[in-house]
Amino acid sequence: MAIEICGGNRIQGEIEIQGSKNAVLPMMAAALLCDGETVIRHCPDITDVHAMAGVIRGIGGKVTFQKGELKIFSGSVESSSVEEKAVKEIRASVLLLGAMLSRFGTVQIQYPGGCSIGSRPIDLHLKAFRTLGIKTREGEEYIECREEKNFPFTGKEIREKRVSLAFPSVGATENVLLLAVKREGITILENAAREPEIVELCHFLCDMGARIEGAGTKEIRIEGVKKLHPVMWYLSSDRIALFSYSMLVAGCGGDAFFRTRENIPLAEEEVLLRIGCLIEKEEKGIHIRKEGPIGAIPYLCTKPYPGFPTDGQSPLMAVLSRANGVSTIEEGIFENRLRMISQLKKMGADIDTVSNRARITGVTKLHGAKVYADDLRSGAGLLIAAAMAEGETVVEQEEYIYRGYEKVEKTLRELGVIVR
Repeated sequence: MAIEICGGNRIQGEIEIQGSKNAVLPMMAAALLCDGETVIRHCPDITDVHAMAGVIRGIGGKVTFQKGELKIFSGSVESSSVEEKAVKEIRASVLLLGAMLSRFGTVQIQYPGGCSIGSRPIDLHLKAFRTLGIKTREGEEYIECREEKNFPFTGKEIREKRVSLAFPSVGATENVLLLAVKREGITILENAAREPEIVELCHFLCDMGARIEGAGTKEIRIEGVKKLHPVMWYLSSDRIALFSYSMLVAGCGGDAFFRTRENIPLAEEEVLLRIGCLIEKEEKGIHIRKEGPIGAIPYLCTKPYPGFPTDGQSPLMAVLSRANGVSTIEEGIFENRLRMISQLKKMGADIDTVSNRARITGVTKLHGAKVYADDLRSGAGLLIAAAMAEGETVVEQEEYIYRGYEKVEKTLRELGVIVR
């Protein structure tokens, strides 16, 4: 069923920010590196988590999820070949490459699925693997990787190996970490991703017994250990969900309190301030207030962390569609992240595009329409636009939204949005 929203209400309320989608998925892959039961609390109840759980069950693992507590028993994992259907449901299944290589020395997996936001090739992953001596083979529908037993290095080279990423890819960084933590010797990863989710994965792995230095910097040093052990972990809050609901306040006006242990990252905080939001950081969370017109942002480009995140671009664009002035957003990561524009135009938005740039001229009002989510974050952006608009908006293909936002209709209602 579609999500139907009657717009025009101011935002008022208090919610808890869900656990981080982009942190929990690589942790689920990391749980396969040990035997025993790994427990992750504050886990979001989203379809991506359930899809990843299905992938793990398909290779013999046992997964339970109840009231925000995810349990993964990996001692029963026995297959290094991952079933096609489950993999095509979720992009994060690509992280099984590193985890399964570390566990079995070989893996065969179908090409991963996920949102259609542009090309997300895994060549960076495979190139890094080959640098570490992994034999890779790509078929029309699958990828096969296996450890080279007679890796032709001696002396210092077998003790220390450097891998340099051409782009600070989050997925490639995670895959190298998952592979390297149990490899003999030292792996040094250059131009590593620095996202908070990478830092949390490194801390999670270190709690399991890994030896990692440099998390959050461009160079990560991993010293392989022979064995890891299961842990209990409390997941951080989802920074993109926090920003999305902050954009809801920015677009509709109002006052909301978000219960979270984490702060808003600096790039997102700067955007909120430029739009005209008031931010108060308190002991148990963050207070966001918005009164008056929405400030335009003359230019903003999405970049890897610590830059402004591509995942925040669609929620921001929805808000800027009613800004007082002209804004420009350049999408610097994914080429198809501007597809939401056609849907915003149905609602009365004035947006022009040239290549990967969007020029957004703020309008005085949006109106309800029937729109379609093309991916997870465009779905979030359309929900925000719907709450800002006059009349009723129907958001179709809502299954994309459920991939990353927990109980989104209930959450919107708690903030004062009328959801049919």
